[in-house]
Amino acid sequence: MQSFFPPQTTTGSRRETGEAYVFRDFERSRFMAIRRAVDAEPWFYSCCCFAVAALWTVLMSAGAGMHGQNLPAVNLTPHVAHFTIILGFFFYPLRLFWVPVVAYLVLFLYPFYQPLTNAVPWHDIADMTPDVIIQLFGINLVFGILVALLYRTVFVLARPRLRAHAADLFLSLASYVIFGLVGALQIYVTSQFFLSLAEPVRTALGFDADFFELAMIRNLRGCAVVAAFLLATIEYPRKEHLLPTVGVVVLFPLLTLAQGQGFVLYPMIDVLVLALLVVLILPIRIGLFGSLGGIAVYAALTGEFLIDRISTDPTLITLERYSILALALLLVVIPIKSQTGHVIAQKDAAIRKLNRARDFAGVGLFAMNRATGRFRLDDAAERMLSLPAEGRIDALRASLDVDGAAALMRVMLPGVAPARDLKLHTVSGPVLRAFVWSDTSPTGDIVAYGILLDVTEAEDREAHLRETLDELSTRQERQRQLFSIVSHELRTPASVMSILIDDLSDATDKPRLIRQMREAADQLLSVLADMRQTVNPEKNLPVTKVSYVPAELAESLRNMLELTANEHGIALTVALGAGSGKARVGDVMRLRQALSNLMRNAVIHSRGTTVRLSFSGQPAATPDGAPTSQWQVEDNGVGILPDQVDRLFQPFERGGQDDPRRSADGSGLGLFIARQSAEMLGGTLQHYQPLRGGAGYVLRLPEVFADTAGSPKAEARKPSVARPADAPWTVVLAEDNPLVAEVTKARLERLRATVRVAENGLSALAMVKEQQPDVIITDLFMPELDGDDLVRQLRQQGYDRPVVGLTAAVVGEEMARFRAAGANLVMQKPLDFAELMRLMREGFPPAHQPANR
Repeated sequence: MQSFFPPQTTTGSRRETGEAYVFRDFERSRFMAIRRAVDAEPWFYSCCCFAVAALWTVLMSAGAGMHGQNLPAVNLTPHVAHFTIILGFFFYPLRLFWVPVVAYLVLFLYPFYQPLTNAVPWHDIADMTPDVIIQLFGINLVFGILVALLYRTVFVLARPRLRAHAADLFLSLASYVIFGLVGALQIYVTSQFFLSLAEPVRTALGFDADFFELAMIRNLRGCAVVAAFLLATIEYPRKEHLLPTVGVVVLFPLLTLAQGQGFVLYPMIDVLVLALLVVLILPIRIGLFGSLGGIAVYAALTGEFLIDRISTDPTLITLERYSILALALLLVVIPIKSQTGHVIAQKDAAIRKLNRARDFAGVGLFAMNRATGRFRLDDAAERMLSLPAEGRIDALRASLDVDGAAALMRVMLPGVAPARDLKLHTVSGPVLRAFVWSDTSPTGDIVAYGILLDVTEAEDREAHLRETLDELSTRQERQRQLFSIVSHELRTPASVMSILIDDLSDATDKPRLIRQMREAADQLLSVLADMRQTVNPEKNLPVTKVSYVPAELAESLRNMLELTANEHGIALTVALGAGSGKARVGDVMRLRQALSNLMRNAVIHSRGTTVRLSFSGQPAATPDGAPTSQWQVEDNGVGILPDQVDRLFQPFERGGQDDPRRSADGSGLGLFIARQSAEMLGGTLQHYQPLRGGAGYVLRLPEVFADTAGSPKAEARKPSVARPADAPWTVVLAEDNPLVAEVTKARLERLRATVRVAENGLSALAMVKEQQPDVIITDLFMPELDGDDLVRQLRQQGYDRPVVGLTAAVVGEEMARFRAAGANLVMQKPLDFAELMRLMREGFPPAHQPANR
């Protein structure tokens, strides 16, 4: 089957495109569908086909036997069941070809033994021998197969060039011509067979001078029968058509009653006119089957189309020929109507699908007639504009904003461009994109047509994208400022340190050089600390509350900044109120950072002469609340303009009387970090205008007294190690940077430590296995094995002595990695040797519980 009927790969020489092509139904050849069905279920379809063929053969044989001479010569040229072998060979696969052959043999023999006849039954004719029957069967079989082969050839040639439905209809029309030509050849061959018989045999079989004319008439009617059966396989009725089809079939027997009453022109023409009207008026599936069934019943009842006769009346001869032409015309009208209906149905289906796709996509259609002042909308446009399907243009204009209504009306003005792309804002909210064009109607009216697309979501996305881009641009600008400021802030102390290193050769003023180098290093580390606090304060500067005395902290801050204040000609004063000498519990590190930022800003940027730090204790606001520690930093400088106050606490903004973004030096992070620190501790930081001028800041923090909360030192966990001040100790230092390792080792050795340096984590692990040191100091990022992995493996192997994690990073998760691995202490580079020695004397905090990985 597949080799004889190749798949349909194209619909013509020109490739189809467009929505009509995309949304057209996928066609399948009905003939090919029948072939596949027969191949899948041969017995079911064989029984159905045999029943139809048997009914047709019985009806037609009965009509011929009861109303005509019923002579074998004409009735076997071709046989009444000739279509059985033709359609069987066309539809059946070769492996099942024997099924239609057997069916044809049975139906071929039926007229020889049929009981309904007014003439001598064929099997009773003395000269009708088995040999004659076999030869007549062979002639019909050969020519039937020849017709089927030609049908297959024509169908194979038509399929690649036509759509599936058109190819089926083309074969139906071509079958009429093919059957007629092959049938004429069969008549000639059959006549030669009869001429080979003896004269008495020819006479008994009905072979006489009228044979050719009668056989050709029968052949033309056979053309119609086969073509009609092929058309019936294409336009078969569905369940809902069965009852109307039966009703149409009943009309044809009623026609015989009308003819019996004298309402007759010519019987065959009358019935064909009725069939033509039925096909033209009714749906093709009802009209085709109703006509075929009605004509079959009419022929069986009256013998018309079946009687073998030659009329001598010229009028009857003419009418006989017209009846043949009418039958051919009917077979032309049926495929034309079928194809027309199929094309219309395809276009309607494509339009429905296109409308659904358009509606789903939120695309609406509208039209406006300027002359009548009316508009029309489809369903989608109705929803978009919240208007009815039809109405006055004024209502349409009122549904849009002023600019959109004006733009839409301008499209219909004479001389305006014929097409425009508009954006319309409706008063109800949606934003529409409209493509509008104008045209002139047959009556001369200017009509505008348009397509509407709801772009509200796209507009919202575009607005959100603009906001996001603006925010990204702002972030990029801040990032640029960050790198610029950090570069400047780091370069300044680094340059100072470079100069001081060159001055080390001058040993006359070592105290000054050491002090200046310390200040430069502190400034450098301060910038890095500010960056850490800005990027991720919660994770990189954890809240740790300890006991402290406000008076001692204030004095420490004054001492720390006194040198810088003297260089700027500023006097630092401290004013301590009630409770300043009483210990409180707070995050001293964060508090010190916030207050030092406030005081340093005042010293560097205020341009005044004094900076005052004051403290006062405030009682709890509620019975169960904590007392408040209030710190104030004031200066008598230029102050802050009111319109610049809100910007003071933003990152990278710099205070001053001029534009904060262009004036004084500094990272622009001090006030931001100070407020952030205050808020993290549950307090507030606010700016105020002192009575004497300048700028003031008040920092309020809830802090309990140390004697009521318990001393943190008393609650401290048991130290992991402690040693006398002058006792020697051993250290394994894991550091991959040779310079850092050399400097750190030298400093530790001056503190009576024996230091072994490991250039990577694996080397450090091996050293600890050889001899366990008192302390391990390890960098985080190292070759072979990172510092946190080193700590984790040491803890897993049972090492329980102090481990100090070092990292140069001031942002990110590096410190948390050390804690999760089980380090006792995490320090930022450079190593705080004083703090390290204090912990060596007093004891390290217990190690964190290592996290599983």
